[in-house]
Amino acid sequence: MEFKVLIKNLTSLTIGGGSTIGAVDIPLNPMVLPPSTIKGVLRTAIHNYLPEGYTSCGKIEPSKIKEAHEKNGVCDVCKLFGYPDYKDSGCFTVTVRIPEVVRSKITRVEINDRTQRSEEGHLFTQEVIAPNTEFEVTIYFRDSCGDRMLKLLLYSLLALRFWRMGRNAMVDVKLKEDICQKVKCDEEMKSIVFSLSDYIWGD
Repeated sequence: MEFKVLIKNLTSLTIGGGSTIGAVDIPLNPMVLPPSTIKGVLRTAIHNYLPEGYTSCGKIEPSKIKEAHEKNGVCDVCKLFGYPDYKDSGCFTVTVRIPEVVRSKITRVEINDRTQRSEEGHLFTQEVIAPNTEFEVTIYFRDSCGDRMLKLLLYSLLALRFWRMGRNAMVDVKLKEDICQKVKCDEEMKSIVFSLSDYIWGD
């Protein structure tokens, strides 16, 4: 099954490119919003807002994931998103349609983590996407994973509204279509789909 989701950044968005280009210390990723970034932030968000009845090992390092799975079995989050030595990439893949984006350069002040004060003379420039840019994401969900995993995926979209993307950008999420027209939804699924039917922070 495939369905479309809209992700809108509420604040300036940077998915770092990882190298310095000219006058920009933190350039925007050439892909702007890579699918791997979306899967990564969804995974982190759902781990931190895990619904009752689901499990998460909460690990990132491959050896720690393996250790946790050997001890407690494969967790639900890893079943959904995939994990090292797994036969495929999990229960879903994503593609992103990149709109025409407005890029800007902003200057920021470095903050000392220990003192929480600005570092004198420590300025850096960052390339950002302007707020309220909307990205269309197509999710390809493997039907064989079942309704339980689909619910967890939808819960992860809900959780993303309360998490951050890239360099601390707030985002909002909504479904572009009613997926209950494609699959049989129980009351829990209908409630999740209804919650995702519009942006929570407004248009």
